Amino acid sequence: MRVKQRAAQSLEDVISNAEAARAAGRLPEAAGLYEAWIAASDSPARSAALFNLGVLRSDMGDLAGAAAAYHEALEIAPRLHQARINAGLVAERQQQDAEAARHWLAVAEAVVDGQADAVPFATIALNHLGRLQESRRQFAAAESALAHSLRLDPAQPDAIQHWVHLRQKQCTWPVYAPLPGITVNRLMAATSPLAMLALLDDPAMQWLAAWSFVSRKYTAAAAAPVNPGPRKPGDRLRLGYLSGDLCTHAVGLLIAELLEAHDRTRVHVTAFDFSPDDGTAHRARLRRAVDEMVPIHTLPDRAAAEAIRDRSIDVLIDMHGLSSGARPGILALRPAPFMGTYLGFIGTTALPWVDFVVTDPFTLPEATVPFVTERPLYVDGSMIPLFHQPITASRFTRESVGLPADAVVLACFNNIYKITPGLFACWLRILHRCGRAVLWLLDDNPWATAALRAHAANAGLDAARLVFSGRSTHAEFREKLTLADLYLDTYPYNAGSTARDVLDAGVPLVTLAGRTPVARMAGGLLRAAGLDGLITHSVEGYEELAVELAGDASRRVAIKEEMRRRAPGWRLAPSRLARSLEEQLLQMVRT
Repeated sequence: MRVKQRAAQSLEDVISNAEAARAAGRLPEAAGLYEAWIAASDSPARSAALFNLGVLRSDMGDLAGAAAAYHEALEIAPRLHQARINAGLVAERQQQDAEAARHWLAVAEAVVDGQADAVPFATIALNHLGRLQESRRQFAAAESALAHSLRLDPAQPDAIQHWVHLRQKQCTWPVYAPLPGITVNRLMAATSPLAMLALLDDPAMQWLAAWSFVSRKYTAAAAAPVNPGPRKPGDRLRLGYLSGDLCTHAVGLLIAELLEAHDRTRVHVTAFDFSPDDGTAHRARLRRAVDEMVPIHTLPDRAAAEAIRDRSIDVLIDMHGLSSGARPGILALRPAPFMGTYLGFIGTTALPWVDFVVTDPFTLPEATVPFVTERPLYVDGSMIPLFHQPITASRFTRESVGLPADAVVLACFNNIYKITPGLFACWLRILHRCGRAVLWLLDDNPWATAALRAHAANAGLDAARLVFSGRSTHAEFREKLTLADLYLDTYPYNAGSTARDVLDAGVPLVTLAGRTPVARMAGGLLRAAGLDGLITHSVEGYEELAVELAGDASRRVAIKEEMRRRAPGWRLAPSRLARSLEEQLLQMVRT
């Protein structure tokens, strides 16, 4: 048997040389230095070298080699917890979820075994486990993993943020259930801006959630901006849209008519796109609707900002705000003289680089302006582009989707996390008062469906009065909407793109307009459509109108006839919105 000799170089020298090679981009060379030293050494310090080698191999895309290095490191030093965490990350990249979970749970179990040094690593491992499970829609397991992490270390606002939203997604009420060492106040302080939109109709709390999130995640002072050059007088307005949702997504579905309606004699439209290419006809339509689509999927923030600057964009409109997938780092580099936000997040962003928000006077009333960091840019009509693509046929029947043929069908297919205890209690009262009615909801996940059934049963309602349907393609969803008699909007987070689909289906939509933009956007759409009578302003008014319409078929028919009469005018709305937006943007850049 060959006995390893003592390595000629110290590990410190190897690390220094390998880091220099890595910094110069010579990763294979850096890996080779570690491999040579490991082969020549019998020192227990090989575990550190193997760990560094695993990192390098992972960065080079050699996942099998990285996993082998971490495995060997752990054989030498079983308490090298960071190696186990990294091994889990490599397994996740290899689509080996069970193996990833095994590594991360082993770190957590080390704490149970009395290894105090494992505690900070266990919180990281449990957070990775929760993140993986949430991405795989295993919401209950993800909530449990994050709860265990927070018991080890309560001072984790990011973990709290995900834990709160997971409870919303499962309709686990109350959402703010105290954890050991974490008060309700701390839960509220760490609530994500998106979750807060669906929790409280309070503009101050929504601003505070956004400000807290931005302060925690993004620095107010960016690195050196890319400094756009001066605008050439007389040029067409060079308008840029920044989005990762230019596909079959709520934002992509809403924006198509507006993009097509821009007056190309006055405006040149560029999309800076990091959307998934879903291969749909709608994605192709969006590509055709702009003058240029610049892919920035693989570009880091600075390179993306330079691409915007190099095209002399006058106004950049971000379509994400604080929603998932946002890239505020691009905005922080100030690639355009004027930057605004629109559609992707219906609330203040608190981002110091965003100058204005595209909205309408109903959605963002004057009383709410003090709680919004952006200057309102009011467009004509509704900030949600009103349009009408009538649904003329459906391949579905009530029986085919599990609905009783003779019932009054009250529907709501808004995202399930938008349902609050107060709203659901109101819906149950409506059902109790309307004996022939059923409530048709989205079967989003088994935990939420079971919870809503349990809440209904506890209120003395027959389980058959709730009907759940799974997700569909957008075309199928629109066709299914025609089977409903009445659509019940959520509050405080209203329907957005879904509200427009409901109007296309010719179904009356009852909404409750509150104090915040997200609680008023459906009302803004209804007002622009000339359907003000479907807007209510209190829970009591919402309940009464829903009960009246559920019990009066002739009144529902009259509303549907009114919708049909007004629908031709809705098709002109995108052009009016585009002209209004263009006029104000041109005035902005010329001032």
